[in-house]
Amino acid sequence: MSHREIDDLLNSQLLCRITFNDQPYPYTLPMEYYYFGDTMYFHLTSTGKKMDLLSRDPNVTVEVDWASKDLSDYRSVILKGRLVEVTDSEERNTMNVAMSTAVKDKVGITYLLRVPWSKKGIDYLSASNIPLTLYKLEAKEITGKKAH
Repeated sequence: MSHREIDDLLNSQLLCRITFNDQPYPYTLPMEYYYFGDTMYFHLTSTGKKMDLLSRDPNVTVEVDWASKDLSDYRSVILKGRLVEVTDSEERNTMNVAMSTAVKDKVGITYLLRVPWSKKGIDYLSASNIPLTLYKLEAKEITGKKAH
């Protein structure tokens, strides 16, 4: 896939599969993400197995795909890199606003958080009862495959 095709796929989807390094098997789970300017952003809860694994090894693999109903056409992108916490307050606030706007009409995080959409930025996260931290993927390798 071309860079443009990869960007189009990553911009059009809401869910990915993210794989953390674990033993004896990798640990994979579906996650919502936001793609902005060649960077994938994620809101992660502060606890749980993924955070334990992330604290030991920030290297992850992320997969995003799309397929036609009859599976005659598909697109798949694999990204490999490191998850890093977004600590810059301006970047964090910008992405929180962008992410809340992007998902406000979609089922998913909006339903889980039950956040009124008049809330924005840092207020968006603090209004939730779920402690979330913003991370971004520093991709080292990106590959894309398609059927046609």
